[in-house]
Amino acid sequence: MPTHPSGAASFASGGIYFHGVRADPTDIAGVRRSMQQWLGNLDLGPEYEQDVVLASYEALANAVEHAYTADDPSATVDLEAVYRPRDRHLEVTVADHGRWRDAVEQTGYGSRGHGLTLMRSLSTEMVVTPSVDGTHVAMRWSL
Repeated sequence: MPTHPSGAASFASGGIYFHGVRADPTDIAGVRRSMQQWLGNLDLGPEYEQDVVLASYEALANAVEHAYTADDPSATVDLEAVYRPRDRHLEVTVADHGRWRDAVEQTGYGSRGHGLTLMRSLSTEMVVTPSVDGTHVAMRWSL
């Protein structure tokens, strides 16, 4: 199993899994690059690849921004992506282990707050499940 600098990454024929990735913009950018590479090997077509990468990265970025305080050393995120070629379905789940908190209001960022709408519009189906143990975002694409 190859490892990611900030967590464990596992690659299987039908999926890619990242567990315990540090909830930091630099580290989730590495997950995004790995997702792009994995999706490229699936030959789904560039339009699906872009949608999946963008929606997945948005879910990861939301977890970094909303689930933890900036100084939380235990802040991690998980991503699991599974492709089912027989069914032509792709599923991505992003999970954090924190507590939802609103982003600090920043002036000049009037276009903020559209991440969930973006993820919903890029996927066939999206479900957000908050709990006391964190938030799970499950997205599905019918290809």
